[in-house]
Amino acid sequence: MPVNQQAAPLQLDSQTADVEGEEEEEQLEDENRLDKFTVRINGQHDLEQRLKDFKAACEAHEKHARRRKRRRYYHLGLVAKLVTETTHDELRRMLENGTYTFHVDTVTNKPEELSAILDTMNIAISAHSAERELRLTTGLALEINGECCRIGRLRNNCTVMLARGAVVTLTTDVAYRYKGFKEIVYVINLKAYLASVQLGDIVLIGKEVRCRVVKTLREALTLMIIDAGLVASYDFIELPRQCHALDPDVYPDLYLKDLQMVQALNANYVVLPKIRCKSFLRAIRQTLNADFNLKLIGMIDFEYVRSNMLDLLGIIKLVDYIWIPDMFNVSCCVYNYIMEDVLPISQCQRKPVIGTVPLERCSDFKRFELHEFLWKVDAIHIQKSPWCNKYPLIVKKLMPIKDYRVGVVQNKMVLKNILTSYQTVVNFIIRTISSIECQAIFLFTTCETASVALSRTEIYCPVYLMMPLEETDDADSIACKVELSRALHLRRNMHPVLYTMDLNECNYSPIEFGVDFMRKKGCLEVGDFVVTLEVAKEDKENVVIGIGEDVCILRAFYVSPLLACEKFKYGG
Repeated sequence: MPVNQQAAPLQLDSQTADVEGEEEEEQLEDENRLDKFTVRINGQHDLEQRLKDFKAACEAHEKHARRRKRRRYYHLGLVAKLVTETTHDELRRMLENGTYTFHVDTVTNKPEELSAILDTMNIAISAHSAERELRLTTGLALEINGECCRIGRLRNNCTVMLARGAVVTLTTDVAYRYKGFKEIVYVINLKAYLASVQLGDIVLIGKEVRCRVVKTLREALTLMIIDAGLVASYDFIELPRQCHALDPDVYPDLYLKDLQMVQALNANYVVLPKIRCKSFLRAIRQTLNADFNLKLIGMIDFEYVRSNMLDLLGIIKLVDYIWIPDMFNVSCCVYNYIMEDVLPISQCQRKPVIGTVPLERCSDFKRFELHEFLWKVDAIHIQKSPWCNKYPLIVKKLMPIKDYRVGVVQNKMVLKNILTSYQTVVNFIIRTISSIECQAIFLFTTCETASVALSRTEIYCPVYLMMPLEETDDADSIACKVELSRALHLRRNMHPVLYTMDLNECNYSPIEFGVDFMRKKGCLEVGDFVVTLEVAKEDKENVVIGIGEDVCILRAFYVSPLLACEKFKYGG
């Protein structure tokens, strides 16, 4: 059957040639026109893929920026207790994570164990310093016995059970110093208190054992157990009239040899446990000021001070640092006493607070990271966990903050201090600026008091303190900067940057060097908001804020993208 087909229009050859000629002329005109251009792509699919990739990159950047803003942290100083089981790798890991102050107990370690711990520490510090570009400043705190009476080391360093009705002898014979038995144990400093102990007195050993004195000898005491319990090596012993039984002339015999040993071991801090007697503490303070270049870290017996209504303010004035070793294991009354009396007095006296957090596993940190106590301390004391044989707090040295936008003024006097105190003025400016998601503050100063003023709880971003070691600095200036750097390691938020001028190849100012160096280290990213502050002069009579005629040089800016030529500035 015939199929219907549409008739195609017929064109003459001359008409076809005219049409093609017109199209070629239009194409030539279009190519000659400068206001038109042609975009050539490989199809609609490639265009959509490029748009998806671009959209994914934008979302990833926004997600990272939101996470970085949400994770606003403040830094606390870290103090780590070293024991004989501390390895070289653990020390290196602690140094990499910002632990620059180490605590060693000279009482519980034998002399050979003490030297082994210090050798391991020095080797690790030397190896870490060789890999660092910046100069590393570390601090060593050695704990002495002070006025306390403590049991020596028991045989095999084991815990023993003292049964009710048993008899135990406390001796001053040094032969039992490291091998005591449950029948006879050595007691440190007992010789100074023997004359004050009488028959029938009640003696407490540790937290569980209660005894009665049944015999007094020339160099020993014999006790009968009233309340049974466990006794471990180096438990504290409570003697009657212990704090007030000594003549002040006997005080140097208790601490002078220990202080000489601490100085011989090149320590920076001396730790005094279980402080009760203000007169004993004042004697140590006077000796340190006269003959020793050591800072005093005091572990005050707050339960005893509170129950006996002792002069807490006078005791706090005599120490350089306050250490609270058992904040989470005290009674409710002692806890309130610490929060309502001790911490406000320490802040008023500008005494940094070191707090111990009882951690056995890394996951335990979640139980304490939002605790009110941690908002009020400057440094955290960590020690090796017997449960997992690790230092659990190494990897989590940062802690989240409260609502940094809320500022509370408790009374009119606080507001007056804000308007009159130069330290609070600087702090108030920084807190105001840092409330807009500030990622870092860079500070250049030659004034120690102004530097310490910035280590307050109101600042919630890291403060990098720039301290260049210039060729014109004399030995005293270098020693002053090193001491300030060591002290700032025990302050919250403060990160001293102690560098030599050979690192500053581009001859930057201290602030510019700090921003550039921290960006190289990954602490800053493009688009971060940072604040720079210069506080320079400290006269003998008063403190002047600023350089020259400027009252306060304060700059705030966003970190710009890195230029291509600057990527190879540090050769890496």
